[in-house]
Amino acid sequence: MTVPDGAQLSEDGKYWWDGADWQPVPEGGEQSTEVGQLSEDGKWQWDGSQWQPAGDGAGGGAGGGADALVGALAGQGINLAPEAADPGYIQQVAAHVSNWYEGLDENAKAIVDALSKQGADTLLTDPEVGVVSEGDPLITAFSGTDMTLHESLMATNQALEQTA
Repeated sequence: MTVPDGAQLSEDGKYWWDGADWQPVPEGGEQSTEVGQLSEDGKWQWDGSQWQPAGDGAGGGAGGGADALVGALAGQGINLAPEAADPGYIQQVAAHVSNWYEGLDENAKAIVDALSKQGADTLLTDPEVGVVSEGDPLITAFSGTDMTLHESLMATNQALEQTA
């Protein structure tokens, strides 16, 4: 599998994030994936900037759960764009960011929470930080709140549980 243009790379540059797992970068470093291309397992589709859950062929990956998720998140104070409300994708990003956050020491958590409370959650999309892909819709929604990253993640998990 080739590395898509703009894919998140590991610090050592030997792996890239496919939306679900770290994949090894091919020896040649090829980096071109066409928009709409499916991953080898058929579960992910390249949207031109990041891998998205592939649709099921019957209305796409968002479906009716998307409306419920948008409402549940709004009830928690997080305004997610309806077109970005794929429950599987949101759950995956929230789990990934939670794992990253839990790996921080208490001082780093305090710094991240202080910045995110001021709307700087988008620092997670910075290529130097590399937690999520640039422009990630969930992190963009987090930046529109006055919650800490920890609070945003807890609110997201509550919304996901509500709509499960």
